[in-house]
Amino acid sequence: MNPALGDVLWSGSSQDLASLATGGRVQTGSYTVTTDAIRFSSGVISTREEVIPIWLVIDADLTQHITQRVRGVGDLTLRLDPAHAKKYGQNELTLLSIEDPAKVRDLILQQANTVRRYWSQHHYQRDVELRRAGAASTNLVVPAVVATPESTVAPQPALEPAQAGNDLMAQLVKLGEMKTAGLLTDEEFTAAKAKLLA
Repeated sequence: MNPALGDVLWSGSSQDLASLATGGRVQTGSYTVTTDAIRFSSGVISTREEVIPIWLVIDADLTQHITQRVRGVGDLTLRLDPAHAKKYGQNELTLLSIEDPAKVRDLILQQANTVRRYWSQHHYQRDVELRRAGAASTNLVVPAVVATPESTVAPQPALEPAQAGNDLMAQLVKLGEMKTAGLLTDEEFTAAKAKLLA
């Protein structure tokens, strides 16, 4: 799973007063949710575009002012995993004045859990294969699965350095997979790789 790729699950734009007043010609924000990421752009005069891996989302809050409720829109605030959010420069992301916000919230939380579950199972299977091959676990950890939006999030252990004696190639492959999944930044990947090769 790669944040740069993925099928589109939902896309929309801010249905705020600027959009209403101009008949949709002026958009203050547009959003796309894919199987792997949330892409968003904001701004009227200058545009800021970002991509956040969807597995970072751990909770979502929906707010609707009375005028928004009448129009069937609301603000959806997505809280990001604090253990990893600093890499992306924010702890939360707000999708402003989107249509059917409850449906979008449920879709995002479900997909975030699906992606976390996928990587947990993937790394568990990799560890099982390494143990069968006679190698010890590399102790690389992905975020824990969040069962429901209401559940509390288990504390996230930090990435630990690989233990001596592990199969070097398997460790490098695992680091590459974690970088591709957005679990490691370029700097963290380079540092971990250098440590393995030292």
